[in-house]
Amino acid sequence: MTHTHLHDGQAHALALENLSVVFGGVRALSDVSLGIHAGRGIEAIIGPNGAGKTTLFNVLTGVVAPTGGRLMIDGQDMTGRRQDHIFRRGISRTFQGVRLFAHLTAEQNVAIAARSVTGRAARAQGRFAPGWFEGGQGRDRTLAALDRVGLPAASRRRLPSQLTLWERRMVEIARAISSEPAVLLLDEPAAGLNTAEKARLRDLLARLAGDLDCHLVVVEHDMSFVMSIASRVRVLNFGRLLADGTPAEVQADSQVREAYLGTSHEEAGA
Repeated sequence: MTHTHLHDGQAHALALENLSVVFGGVRALSDVSLGIHAGRGIEAIIGPNGAGKTTLFNVLTGVVAPTGGRLMIDGQDMTGRRQDHIFRRGISRTFQGVRLFAHLTAEQNVAIAARSVTGRAARAQGRFAPGWFEGGQGRDRTLAALDRVGLPAASRRRLPSQLTLWERRMVEIARAISSEPAVLLLDEPAAGLNTAEKARLRDLLARLAGDLDCHLVVVEHDMSFVMSIASRVRVLNFGRLLADGTPAEVQADSQVREAYLGTSHEEAGA
């Protein structure tokens, strides 16, 4: 088993240094250090219920400010910076529950993120003047992202309530990649999908990792899904980094097996 260290001679797009998060006396993360390399690849973060996986994502994207330690992006200290500042530095994410603007079409939902990169973003309320989506790099990014995830043309003009869960998940992933991130964080992307859809998702993520100059980090409770797509797996337990290695190394680790013994692999928003 290898353990994470930040002086491995490789460029880190994203790094946590001795990071801790305390909520009302409860230590959600404790002295976590890890680096996420720039460039293509897929890795996973796993852990039993309450391990701190979603809290980690929230720190990485500026939703939660750490109690101690630092968040570094491309060598710059971004600790405590706002979500939009971190987003503009190339960190994008999806959520456990799909979060789309209900009153906008699939295409318009993606366009919000795509156009924000150009500095012509609409406000978060999603209110636009006539012709807001015409022309420009934002439109090009939007259509390219929808093409990459394979969302049919007819579905792009529908509201989220008119889409299947699979289609909504594709819209959310398209929105996340439309900003051309350096690191894409996917929080339980397979949740609620059937076996066939999980296979399609596995193929999609592998294709995105190969086509985009982007590093994918997946939090997921479906272990067979994780082990089939990730080249590196990190394990959190009680807010601490327990293990870090290849899928085979992690599966063989006695501490990892003990952490999961008698514990559900599903995480209820920890």
